[in-house]
Amino acid sequence: MNYHANAKTTQHQRKLIKKSEQKNKELAKNLGISATTVAKWKKRDDVKDKSSRPKNIKTAVPLTLYPMIEMLRKNWFCDMDIIWQALRQTVLPQVSRSSVYRHLVRVGLEDRDALRPTKTRKVGKFRMCPPGFLHVDVFYLPKIDGRKRYLFAAIDRATRGLTVQVYDKHHSESAVLFLQHCRQFYPFKIYRILTDNGGEFTNRYYRNIHGGLAKGIHPFGDACRKHKIRHVMTKIKHPWTNGLIERTGATIKNATINRYRYDSPAEMIAALYGFQRYFNEHRPYKAMGHKTPKQLTEEWFKKQPKRFFREPYLSTTS
Repeated sequence: MNYHANAKTTQHQRKLIKKSEQKNKELAKNLGISATTVAKWKKRDDVKDKSSRPKNIKTAVPLTLYPMIEMLRKNWFCDMDIIWQALRQTVLPQVSRSSVYRHLVRVGLEDRDALRPTKTRKVGKFRMCPPGFLHVDVFYLPKIDGRKRYLFAAIDRATRGLTVQVYDKHHSESAVLFLQHCRQFYPFKIYRILTDNGGEFTNRYYRNIHGGLAKGIHPFGDACRKHKIRHVMTKIKHPWTNGLIERTGATIKNATINRYRYDSPAEMIAALYGFQRYFNEHRPYKAMGHKTPKQLTEEWFKKQPKRFFREPYLSTTS
């Protein structure tokens, strides 16, 4: 039972008051309340608290206009100023802007953006494939000693094996060097690489000084063709296509540069390489049955050893 905030009696006491034949003053003294309270409950028909809400509520906006305000907001997504001006110029010239806002708050319509329908993108799953399909991206690192540095990262779709390298530039030469590192790092043949459309990976959407599309073979694409690796790129403005490495990059940052402050580039780079080793050897991957990349690599080696050109015992070190 919820009592009024200032209630001095309980329902049990109120029933005793109604049944008692004592005088009001005597009964009030016994219960520790006032005689006025005793008299009030003797006259009442029941022992429940009455609502403190007034019988007639006066509002600046008539009740008959509430449906119109709510319709303009929910169905037409009108701005509050538009609703206010519509009322002023038609049926209620004296209405204030704050009165309209108070009603929108009362009915939970004050946030117009929350009312708009949102497009939900269906989240798909990666197609299963054997080791050798890399997701590659580059991330900015914080300035130390006034110099910019960039983190190139690659993760294998099948084993979730991760490798990272830090470079002073994020141009095509760094991308080619990182490709060479990946070929040495992974114990299996790389047959496909997925990147975004950054200038370090492609020039197909870039224009020359004359306004025409850039011609010539990009060094990264040329290096992929040389090693018989298929280079595929994400669709423009569709970063979720390469979401595996995007999410991995956020994980790396949250565990290192976003959490700690480093006093030297060597300290930061050592932390990044240390996280790589932890990621590969000790961090279980939920989407892969809570197995580490090292365990997944060893399982693939047992199932399809012909895909490997060496045993994977060195695949988890930088």
